[in-house]
Amino acid sequence: MAQDENHWMLDSHVAQLAVGATRAKLDLKRPDLGLHQLLNIAESTAGRVLAITSGDNRGQWPGKLVDAYVRGDDLVATYAGTESWPYAPQIYWSADGVEAGGRVFASLSLMVSIQTNLLDTHPRIVVGSSLCCAEVVSVSVVGDDMLVDSHGDGVQSFDPRTSACGLIWRLPGDELSYAEVMPTSDFRRLSIERADRAIGSRWELFAEFLEKGVIRRARLQSMFVPREEDVQLVAESCAAIESRPLPLTT
Repeated sequence: MAQDENHWMLDSHVAQLAVGATRAKLDLKRPDLGLHQLLNIAESTAGRVLAITSGDNRGQWPGKLVDAYVRGDDLVATYAGTESWPYAPQIYWSADGVEAGGRVFASLSLMVSIQTNLLDTHPRIVVGSSLCCAEVVSVSVVGDDMLVDSHGDGVQSFDPRTSACGLIWRLPGDELSYAEVMPTSDFRRLSIERADRAIGSRWELFAEFLEKGVIRRARLQSMFVPREEDVQLVAESCAAIESRPLPLTT
């Protein structure tokens, strides 16, 4: 068993996350299940977040786990491709601690790095979350304008705007929201869909084809934030993530 004293505990292929009052579980052989068994501020949150799937198949993750380790605040997993899915992804889950002047309860960033040995392929990766809530709010900042829209019903999709985009799940009760932010260059389409009491998202990554030997990366920032400041904090994160350099990778 390997353990990072701050955030991650890794036992074989199952990881436990602890950031402040937030707890979650992640099976590295099944990243399509996402982080689940969510607990925050002594309350459980129904659903899962940051589930990673192949865009060609919404079922089980096609890659085979070949390596996994904890390094500081990072949990890293490397996967081998198959004949039908010839990609070699490496996924980083980074517990970032508190950001935005201590106004964030917990923060976790995700980076998906992918390459192939074939010519001119089009990898499709989807990152999805689904949580029980009455409303999801989208936030983006274009110049001096903040664009805020509520998405409560139906299926809605939109393409990247000229700046990062954020989503806010207004969780049951009046205290807590869950949010995700992604740079506009890292996704090609975002979809929001209601299913019963839950609202789900699908970030479709990697808009361009992938050349042989080229490594392409996409980043997503997630966080639990206080309800009264959720729009402002997500707007600040939208501005910050566009200028943030990519982390060093192995």
